Amino acid sequence: MQGRSVELTSLTRVCRLLSVFVCLKLSLVSPLSATDFFLTIGGGYKPEGNQASLEANVLFFQQVLQTQHAGEHKHAIFFADGNDPQPDLQVLKPKRKDENTQASDGPVSELLQQLYSSRNDDDGTVEYRNHQIENVSGPNLPRSIRTSLRDMSREMRDGDRLIIYVTAHGDEAEGRNQYNTSISCWNNQSIGASEFARWLDDVPSSVPAIMVMAQCYCGGFAHTIFDNAQRRDGLADRVRVGFFAQQHDLPAAGCRPDIENDEEYSNFFWGAFVGRSRTGKDMRSADFNHDGNISFAEAHAHAMLTSETIDIPLRSTEALLRAYSRIADYDHRRDRDKETDAPNSNTESNEEVSDDQADVQTGAERWFDGDGLASMAGTLAELVEGATPELQQTVEGLAKQLGINLSDDVPVVFVRFQDQRDDSRELRRMSRRGQRRGGSGRRQLQAEISEKWPQLSAQNWKSAPILQEADQSDLLEQIAKLANYERFTDSARSRQQSQQARAQAELREVKFQRLVNTLEAIVLARNLEQLADAEVVQRYQAMLKLEQSSLSALSK
Repeated sequence: MQGRSVELTSLTRVCRLLSVFVCLKLSLVSPLSATDFFLTIGGGYKPEGNQASLEANVLFFQQVLQTQHAGEHKHAIFFADGNDPQPDLQVLKPKRKDENTQASDGPVSELLQQLYSSRNDDDGTVEYRNHQIENVSGPNLPRSIRTSLRDMSREMRDGDRLIIYVTAHGDEAEGRNQYNTSISCWNNQSIGASEFARWLDDVPSSVPAIMVMAQCYCGGFAHTIFDNAQRRDGLADRVRVGFFAQQHDLPAAGCRPDIENDEEYSNFFWGAFVGRSRTGKDMRSADFNHDGNISFAEAHAHAMLTSETIDIPLRSTEALLRAYSRIADYDHRRDRDKETDAPNSNTESNEEVSDDQADVQTGAERWFDGDGLASMAGTLAELVEGATPELQQTVEGLAKQLGINLSDDVPVVFVRFQDQRDDSRELRRMSRRGQRRGGSGRRQLQAEISEKWPQLSAQNWKSAPILQEADQSDLLEQIAKLANYERFTDSARSRQQSQQARAQAELREVKFQRLVNTLEAIVLARNLEQLADAEVVQRYQAMLKLEQSSLSALSK
């Protein structure tokens, strides 16, 4: 029976190799005869969680397609409540200019806004309207999306592509598979990564899928390259790639009721193709290999370099590399958080790995001593030599932003990374210590102002006639004489400075992590051929080719 099993395993691998070979050949089919199928999943789970920025992302994506995609394509959009005319979108309420009911802008108005505002209170600044996205196929519901994907799959032919864009909310994984994160859908429904991977199995094996996802915890969907989105089940029998705003265990930036702030991954990703942001700001060129074309990989690198957010983006090729490759003399602890999700060619897809086995595997793989394998050694310039242009630019750009020279040895990056973590930790400690040191004087100042000027109480101040004057300086002088004014303003100023310092430290820490992840991907790619079988190497090459393709149908 063992010989029979080996024969079947060999036959399976041969079939998979042939499948990958066919996909690679089909990618050379004339793009003029091919169709790109676009699937956009957007919006929140209810009106209160359906912010205007999500609508703006979809509208921007439609604009990008109009200018950058010249070939045949079909686009299905599922957003919030679909075509229901009821208000479903949270937007900022426009400022009213009715001088009889609204306070004028001025120093006292600003002070009172700060004094009476609550962290959990929108202060009446938001309202709701129906979304304004045209040609919506239906609501953002799992059943509608599933049906549409099946219908599109029946239309797909050799040489076509499926391109999926998600700008929504997302949730953490539940259960043993830490990568089974989810897309939040309308009416509080959801689509898990494992479920989505099975949906993608309906797509013809000759049609590659490209995903761009910006929801919280979206990195879990990088594992849809595996059957059931689980490493232990091995690679799916078709080529899929993806670009994700954030790791599987972290929330992503974005989702705001205003659209002026466009610091969000997909804004920089799609903006790379048109050279401008969602709000019209010019962007630096993302043509890192100077071929006159922007690839998906270059757009991802552009987002890595440009976004000033908490996001730590990743590509699906990184998921493959972390599953099948290793770095000599390197701690791989974070690549094996839960060993029940580890790839194992000798384990059936429905077989559980015992806790004892997991402990043994973890101990063996946390620190990998590999003879003859590339390691995190040498200078940054030496390490990036031979890497793809977008990876080189990512390393060079992030290093420059962090004040690191390419002539520095790679270990310098890790030393400074740890220093930055220590600094961030200390700032958080100091902030907590400051919060415990007495009160801010907020309640006391509120009481003093309400007693002397009842019309400036929390309930009445916005319509107070005394604030209609454009010049509020005299009133501010009187308020400044109150006993708790200085205490409150000093506390507010200190809190703001502390928040800014923590935000800057967190951003530097995030950029260090982006840099480290990129360095790891470069070295893991170099070691892959020595550690993985031919099927995995071929799949990686096919995925890399797809990542480096372009949005434009004329330059696939």
